[in-house]
Amino acid sequence: MIAAGVALAVVFVALNHRAYDGFFQDDDLDTLSWAPYLGLRAWLTGLITPVFAVNNFRPVGHFFYRVMGASAGLNFPVWVVPVWAIHLLNGVLLYLLMRRLGIREWPALAGAAFFTLSAAAFDAYWKPMYIFDLLCTALSLASILFYAARRWVLSFIAFWLAYKAKELAVMLPLVLAAYEYWFGGRRFRILIPFGLVSLSFGMQGLLLNPNKDNDYTFRFTLEALRRTIPFYSTRFLMVPFSGLALFALALVKDRRIWFGLAGMSILIATLLFLPGRLFEAYLYLPLAFAAIALAAAAAHVNPVWAWIALAVWMPFNMREQRRERSETLARDDQAYAFVSAMRSWVARNPEPVTFVYDGAPDGFHAWGVTGAWEIAHHTPGPLPVWPADQPEARKALATEKVAFGAWDAEKRRLSIQLRAP
Repeated sequence: MIAAGVALAVVFVALNHRAYDGFFQDDDLDTLSWAPYLGLRAWLTGLITPVFAVNNFRPVGHFFYRVMGASAGLNFPVWVVPVWAIHLLNGVLLYLLMRRLGIREWPALAGAAFFTLSAAAFDAYWKPMYIFDLLCTALSLASILFYAARRWVLSFIAFWLAYKAKELAVMLPLVLAAYEYWFGGRRFRILIPFGLVSLSFGMQGLLLNPNKDNDYTFRFTLEALRRTIPFYSTRFLMVPFSGLALFALALVKDRRIWFGLAGMSILIATLLFLPGRLFEAYLYLPLAFAAIALAAAAAHVNPVWAWIALAVWMPFNMREQRRERSETLARDDQAYAFVSAMRSWVARNPEPVTFVYDGAPDGFHAWGVTGAWEIAHHTPGPLPVWPADQPEARKALATEKVAFGAWDAEKRRLSIQLRAP
């Protein structure tokens, strides 16, 4: 079985080796502009505080940026190694959980292979900016495994850290309750500390969320569901509404299938009311539970059929992966050209000045431009950076010396000139 696991890891690397040709996107650069400079006390405070982080500080994931930013800088291939290592670790943890649930070796391995190789959450293992999802998944699976082993304290610590990696883990106590119902002694009092923490963070998130009317705002409406359900349900098998079709497995009387479907539903529930934040990588943790349901269903037939189904699915998966890879690398090429030109200019002109820019790579937001400018100056900022169409930019152009950057999207080239008032 170890040999089969190694072979699976080799296949994953072979299918995704082009990730080394990638580059950072705007969220990465924004985080890298400040994370390496934050003191250890701030990290520890954020880690242990029971107060909701209104500034979206996720200490477990952001600490990853602190370590990698200090050691690897913008050397992107170095970042790929730990991202892949955590993804493959999640495949191992998922396999161990399936075995704990009593799923036989080969169906469990097939389920782990589906999760590990799936392009459904492609960006999660191609982009450091989704390290929060990877770490949240690792800690959530660890929490369930500890809980299954009746290591309550370790399970609680893993749950706490999972939430501190990403808020999606606030729903994990319900998953643990489902495990206790179907596989435990139904001693739900054990879950009281988990539930209190979940309720506290959940209520704080709803009441203290500073995002009142933007993409981060929860919208409990049918219109939100009309947008989110088609998007996420299609991603599971890259077939329209394939995620909803998985619920047909519930007709099989198997608690393991029901647990997988319940976990998938619980963990995706909050995403369904965030129509402004539709990202495939968010499916990463729910996908793990979909794999449990599929593996449990496969355990009812000859294991050969599970691998035949996997072989039939792979061409569709690889087609989606090639499409994602092409689009991702095209965006990364633009980001690399933009940031490299900026860093080269700053190396020749190290004095910090206001940066005004006209245009940026596709999908590259203002915070990414600001982050890149601050990284180029080796300072956590804040440094003044303005899009050319903003009033602050026009004022800066009229009253001070500025660096003016013009992005040529067709030639993928950033030209920067120093301009007097």
